[in-house]
Amino acid sequence: MRTLGVALALAVIVAEPAGAEELLVAAAVSLREPLEAIAHRFEAGHPGTRVQLALGASSALSAQARAGAPFDVFLAADEESLGALAAAGLVRAGSRLVLAGNRLVVIASAELRVPIESAADLARPEVRRIALAERAVPVGHYAREWLARQGLLETLEPRFVTTEHARATLAAVDVGNAEAGIVYATDLQAARSARVAFTPPDAEQPRIVYVAAQLTGARAPALASAFLAALSDAAARQDLEAAGFQPPPGDPAP
Repeated sequence: MRTLGVALALAVIVAEPAGAEELLVAAAVSLREPLEAIAHRFEAGHPGTRVQLALGASSALSAQARAGAPFDVFLAADEESLGALAAAGLVRAGSRLVLAGNRLVVIASAELRVPIESAADLARPEVRRIALAERAVPVGHYAREWLARQGLLETLEPRFVTTEHARATLAAVDVGNAEAGIVYATDLQAARSARVAFTPPDAEQPRIVYVAAQLTGARAPALASAFLAALSDAAARQDLEAAGFQPPPGDPAP
C-alpha cells in the first residue's frame, strides 16, 4: 500500500508491474492513519492487489476526479465534494456509504501563553494569526460556519493564515507560523507541539460527515465494491474509532 499525492499517484500507476490489480483510492487527508491500516489489511486479504492512496483536500480531489483522474473509490470529509461527483454522473448508483463523524477543535502553539477557553478568546490581541484551511476545503468551511455562528467570522478574517487542508493547518501551528488554528479532533494524533486549547461544545459543533462511494470509471469494479465493503466492517470501524472518529451523525433536523 502506498500513500501518494495525486500527481505522484497517477504517475506511479504506469510503473507498476504487469499482473498486479490496482485500486486508486482518493481520500480526505484527515483519514490517513485509519485508511492506511484498512488498505494494508485489504491487500493482505486480496493477494496481488495494490491499494494506492491519493490523499488531499476533498474539494481538490473532487475537482481532480471531474477533470478525469482515474480514481476507483472516493472518500470525502463532506457530502458536497461527493455530491459534485454525483451531479457529474461519476458516482455509481447505490454505492454511497456514510463512514464517520468528526469534531472541530481549536489548537494553540506551544509559545502562546494566554488561554483560549472560548471562541471569543480567538479575538485576543495575542492571537495575531489563526491558521485555517481555505473556504472550499471541508474543514475550512466547517470552521467558518462555526465562527459565523459565534458572530466572529468578520472580526477574525484579517488574521487568517490560509492553508491547503487540516494537516497543513496543524503544521502551521506546530512550527509557530500561527498562534492558533482550527482542525479536526482526529488531526491531533499527528501534532508535534501544538496543543488543544478549546473544544467547541456539542451545541456549537457543525455537522461533520465523511462519505465514500465507488466511481463509475472504476477500472476494477468488483475490487472497488469489495474495498467499500471493507470500509464498513468491524475492523474498519475499530480503526476509525482508534483514530478518534465518531459514529456518523444523524440526518440534520428539518
